[in-house]
Amino acid sequence: MLAALAVASLASGCGRKAPPKPPEFAAPKAIGDLRAANRGDGILLSWGRPSEHADDTPLNNLGHFVVERAPASSAAGFVQIATLEVTDQERFRKTRTFSYLDRQIEVGSDYLYRVIAFTADGYGSQPSNAVRITRQIPAPPTATPPPHARGKVTPAQR
Repeated sequence: MLAALAVASLASGCGRKAPPKPPEFAAPKAIGDLRAANRGDGILLSWGRPSEHADDTPLNNLGHFVVERAPASSAAGFVQIATLEVTDQERFRKTRTFSYLDRQIEVGSDYLYRVIAFTADGYGSQPSNAVRITRQIPAPPTATPPPHARGKVTPAQR
């Protein structure tokens, strides 16, 4: 009888491993390392993986990112341009850096970008640091002769 009571009391637990968190602590910490760079086919954004909740506890349930853009003249005009799902929750090695290539932009225009991280159950971080960039087409790389052709004198040059 005592063994059955012990099993019943263990089975009745809710399964929660920690006390519940207020919503502001359940969200990921804001991303602080957002970067932007011009590429031939758009603006490449990149940032590191958030690893902690707002209360400094480990973040193991990262769900997705929302990428937002605004004209540089209007920081209040941020609009969502992409959602990137995080699909490595079950993997041993997690992705450390994420990126997004924005192709829907105009050369010569200034843009602001920011990223918001969300947990799998929908708690969102504060927006990341905002980055400002002017869309430019990078210059093509200059051609350099292969190392074996540099500095040699050929019969035609004598």
